[in-house]
Amino acid sequence: MSRRRKKKKNNFKSIFNLIILLLLLFFVFILFQNFLLPILQKKDISTKESVKIEDEAEKTAIVDKEDEIEVLLYFSDDNAQYLIPENRTIKNADYNIKQIITELIKGPTNKNLFPTIPPSTKVNTVFVSDKIAYIDLSSDLIKDHPGGSTGELLTVYSIVMTLTTFPEIEKVQLLIDGNSGETLVGHLDISMPIERDEHWLK
Repeated sequence: MSRRRKKKKNNFKSIFNLIILLLLLFFVFILFQNFLLPILQKKDISTKESVKIEDEAEKTAIVDKEDEIEVLLYFSDDNAQYLIPENRTIKNADYNIKQIITELIKGPTNKNLFPTIPPSTKVNTVFVSDKIAYIDLSSDLIKDHPGGSTGELLTVYSIVMTLTTFPEIEKVQLLIDGNSGETLVGHLDISMPIERDEHWLK
C-alpha cells in the first residue's frame, strides 16, 4: 500500500514539475516575443539604416567628386619673371571659359604666387571659334594695370597659358570692351590671336 502511495506521490511530483517547466517555457517565450525580439529587430533595422546611410553618403561623395574638375591657372612667381601653374577645383557645371577667367582674376591661393590681372577686371563675354578663344574684358584691365613690359606679358600669357591647357583651344584673342586693340599698356601686340609659349613657364 505504501508503495502505491509513494508511486502516486512521485507521479504527482513529476506532473507538477512538468507543469512548472511548461510554465517557465511559456514565460520565456512570452518574454522573448514581447521584449527581446523587438529589441533585436530594432537593432537589425538600425544596422540596415546605418549601412544604407553610409552607402548613400559614399554615393554622394562619388557624385560630388564627379561634379568637380581641376583646372590649371597660371600666376606670376615672386620675381615677376615666370608663370607658375596652380590647381583650382571648380564645379563641373561651372566648367566654362568665363568661369575659368573669373577664377584667374581672383588671384592665387598660394601666398608665394601673385596675380597677373587687376581684380577690378570684369569678363564681358567669351566664346570659342575654330580653336580660338575670344576673351572680351573690361577696360579696367588697362586702367588698373601696374604697367611695365614684363607685367603686360605676364598678364597676357597667364590668360593664354591657362586656356590653351584645353585641347579645344589653340590660340587666344583678347578684346577690350568689344574692341581689338594693339596693346594693353604699350608693349605686346594683342591685335591678333596669341599662341601658347612654354618659355614663360619656370
